[in-house]
Amino acid sequence: MESIQPITAYLPYMTAVGNHEIAYNFSHYRNRFSMPGDGDSYNNNMWYSWNAGPIHFVAYSTEVYFTNGPIDTQLAWLKKDLAEANLPENRKLRPWIITYGHRPMYCSNIDGDDCTTPKSRIRAALETLFFENGVDMIIEAHEHSYERLYPVYNETVTSYDYVNPKAPVHIVSGAAGCNEQDGICVNAIFGPKGPWSAYRSWLPGLYGFGKLTVYNSTHLYWEQFLDLLGFDEDWITVEQHNHGPFPPIHKLEKQTEELSS
Repeated sequence: MESIQPITAYLPYMTAVGNHEIAYNFSHYRNRFSMPGDGDSYNNNMWYSWNAGPIHFVAYSTEVYFTNGPIDTQLAWLKKDLAEANLPENRKLRPWIITYGHRPMYCSNIDGDDCTTPKSRIRAALETLFFENGVDMIIEAHEHSYERLYPVYNETVTSYDYVNPKAPVHIVSGAAGCNEQDGICVNAIFGPKGPWSAYRSWLPGLYGFGKLTVYNSTHLYWEQFLDLLGFDEDWITVEQHNHGPFPPIHKLEKQTEELSS
């Protein structure tokens, strides 16, 4: 916290709770950060939404699935928030829906974390909800690495580009830093590459951060910077002209079969 104070004292930041905040029932996190939660003594700061220009941002807690937290309470809130965001007048005003939470649903790491297994708790709980509500991008972290995914749902890649994607685009940007086990980052990314993995990067000390630019209602630009070398490591443009709930996956598969025939 002290090392980032020169930045955070002047720039707004909207946090998402992670596993390092679990101690003492998240009391340090809940009392140090003032996010626009619902005011409940537990839920305050843990999940919330906010708007910026054409974007509806949703912050959620992945930690409820690992701490016997109020899973149903958060889920009910997410369903209500996303339903409101998808009302025609709201989706027209804020066409981009971007969610962010600490632990990812997918990853190529070999550390045995939740995202490395097909039985991911977070994916089982939230992936369908985000898909059915047309979430455009899911920004995640936790793994001390960087990975960009193709649009994917239920381990099925819906396209190998980012023009009118028919599933959320996942970005795992967890390479901001690592000071575990005497400074050695243990989240190696040398495992098999899933078909949904478009680009991945990991090396000890190869720190970086992401930058999101939303130009208008149809074009979004993501870039990942390398701290040490000071240049862009990766970048994509997501072009979406059809904001809203994505078509069911079986319809996508049928369209693919018709095109191939």
